[in-house]
Amino acid sequence: MNAVIQGEWTEITVRHSRFISRAFYCPSSKIFEQILHHATEHWPKATHYVWAYVIKPGDERMTDDGEPTGTAGPPTLNLLQKRHLIQTAIVTVRYFGGIKLGTGGLVHAYQDAAANALSHAQLGHEEDVMTVILDIPYSEWGRTENFLMTKNISYRVDFQDDVHIECDIPTKTSTSILNTLRNDVAPHLHLHQAQQRTAIVPNII
Repeated sequence: MNAVIQGEWTEITVRHSRFISRAFYCPSSKIFEQILHHATEHWPKATHYVWAYVIKPGDERMTDDGEPTGTAGPPTLNLLQKRHLIQTAIVTVRYFGGIKLGTGGLVHAYQDAAANALSHAQLGHEEDVMTVILDIPYSEWGRTENFLMTKNISYRVDFQDDVHIECDIPTKTSTSILNTLRNDVAPHLHLHQAQQRTAIVPNII
C-alpha cells in the first residue's frame, strides 16, 4: 500500500470560496494532532477545517467541521480509501466566499481539493528495510554519497569526527549493498548497527 511522504499546500477556488488543501504523512493519531495544530495556525480564522486520515485499514477518522453532514469529511476519506493510502492525512481549509454551493457542490469541491493535494504530494510504499548506522572517514564520503543516491537509498547524515550515516536499505538487496560499500566504495567504514523494520520508501517514477 502507498502513503504520502511529503505534501504541499494547494488551492482551488469555487464560486469565490477558497479550498486550501495539503496531504501529510501521518503514522499516528498523535502526529495528526500536530498536523491539525499546524494547519489552524498557518491558516487562521478559516470558516472550516475539514480533514480525514487513514493510519491503516480500519483505523480511520474524518470530520465535516460544520459543513452539512457527509459533504466534506466523507468525500475526503473516500478518496484516501480509493487510492489505497495508509499513514496519510488530508486537511482542507475553507474560506467561505459568500455563495452557498449546495450539497452536491460541496462534495465535488472537497473531492477536487483533496485530489489536488494528492497530485502535488510525493508518494511512497511500504517495504522491508534494513536500517543501518555506520561511520566513514571524510575522504570516503563523496563516493559513498554518490553510491547511495545512485541506488535510491534514503539516508540521514551527521558530520562529526567521522561522517555518521543512517540509511534504509531494502532488505532484499541489503547484503549486496553492504558488501559493495565495504569492498569498493568505503573500505574503512565502521558498521554500528543493522536493524530490520518496515518503512515507507519513495516510489521511483
